[in-house]
Parts: sequence; C-alpha cells; structure tokens
Amino acid sequence: MTSSKEIRDRINGIAETKKITTAMYLISSTKMHRVRNELEHTRPYFDALRAEVRRMFRAAGSTESKFFFPDDNAVPENTGAIVITADKGLAGGYNMNVLKAAEKLSEKIPGLKLYVVGEYGRHYYAQHRRETEPDFDFSAEDPTLHLSRDICSRILKDFETGKIDRVYIIYTDMKTGAEVKTTRLIPFHRAAWRPEEDPEAPATEFEYMPSVAAILDNIVLSYITGFIYSALVDSYCAELTARMEAMNAAGNNADEMLAELKLNYQRARQAAITGEITEITAGAKHKRTEAK
Repeated sequence: MTSSKEIRDRINGIAETKKITTAMYLISSTKMHRVRNELEHTRPYFDALRAEVRRMFRAAGSTESKFFFPDDNAVPENTGAIVITADKGLAGGYNMNVLKAAEKLSEKIPGLKLYVVGEYGRHYYAQHRRETEPDFDFSAEDPTLHLSRDICSRILKDFETGKIDRVYIIYTDMKTGAEVKTTRLIPFHRAAWRPEEDPEAPATEFEYMPSVAAILDNIVLSYITGFIYSALVDSYCAELTARMEAMNAAGNNADEMLAELKLNYQRARQAAITGEITEITAGAKHKRTEAK
C-alpha cells in the first residue's frame, strides 16, 4: 500500500504542475487579446486595398500582371506552400492539423516546395527527412507586419526568378472556428477580383499614372503582405487558443487527481492511526494479562 508520505509528495508535485499550466493559460490569454487587437487595427487597410483593386478592374476592364493567371489558363508547374505552424508544442492538435493539410497538398502536387514558418514544423520535417526551403527560418511567435514583409519578399523573390510560379498558404483561420485552410496566394484568378455589375456603382472615370498594371503590381504587393500578416495572426491566435484549452484541460485533470489523492491520503492516515491505536491497545492488553 502506498504510504502517506508518497501520496503527499505526489500531491505537492501535481500542485506545482498545476501552477505552471495556470500560468501558461494566463500568458496565452493575454497574448491572444493583444495580437487580435493589432490585427483589427490593420485589417481595414488591407480590406481597402482589395476594394481598390476591384475598382481598378471596373475602370480598366482588363490588364496584364504577373500576379494573375494568363488568359490561356495555363497551369503553373512549380508550386510552393507557406506552412504556418507554431514554435512550441503543448497546443493540442493545432500543429498536427496544419501538417496533415500540408501532407494532403503534397500528395496532390508532387515536388511541392515547403516554406515552413515555426520551429515545430521545421523540426517535424527534419525528423521525417523531408526537405524544406533553406534559410526560411521565420518564427511564428508574436507576428508583425515587418515579419510579414520579410516573408513576402522571400516568396516573391522565388516567384520572380521562376523557382516557383504558384504559391499556397496553409494556416489556421480563427474566423471559421480554428479551421485549417489551404488557400492559393498567387497567382490570382481574374474572376475573383472583377466586381459584379452594380447598377448603383458610380460612373466616375479614373486615370492611373503611370499605368494600371504598374499601380496594380504595387497594390498587390501590399495586399499579399497583408494576407500573410492576417494568416500569421489568425494562426497565432488559434495556437494560443489551443494552448489555453490544453492547459485548462490539464488543470481540470490535475484537480481530479488532487481530489483522489487527497482522499487516498486521508485513508492512508486513518489506516496508519488505526494501526497505531490497535498496537497500543494490544500492548496495553498484553501488559494487563502479564500483571494478572
């Protein structure tokens, strides 16, 4: 039977572990609220960029750009994917859900080039001896616009040199209940950007200098940066939410274990006290017998 000292040591160990899980829960909650506020402050700007592209299509009708599929609908051959994982574990199934989505895309597209964000994903692919793009060692923690611009610059560098001619991004979208999404980042289908005919739309003509194509390229660069930033923040919020849930579950399990151990501790103490009383009583009885 387990001694009361051993049970007491287990109680102390679980109590200390619960303190850690509680602290991790509070830290994750604070970080999540901060990064979501930052995203809400910047999201209107990128929404306005998308609206401006639609208005440019309305004004220009059609334009050529390297960011759009050619009119002959040729399918790009060299494909890359930005895979956004976390830097750490202890976040439930968050990381593995993203990696499973990446594996599904890899099965559909042989030779898929992996641009992995987050130390967890890079470690996973290293363990499975799967090649990822070198020198792409961006962190997933505390995403910023500066980080998004750096990622965008690296992706567009490979896009412009022809190393890749199609890019997907695999991330966790908080707006749809922490759902893992696989979205084509570039090139775009023109139909997705051309606005539907709106009879109430203003008929004002716009003049773009130096050209619609030049302005469109600059706007799309900012839009891609914004999309990456939004995906990073959504993924980071999903990671923190998953970690909060995992830590909350761990805390609940710790409470159940502590309740059971405390009950066992009381039983062990009572058994020990009962045993001592029995020994004392037996000893006293034996002495009285000898005295007679």
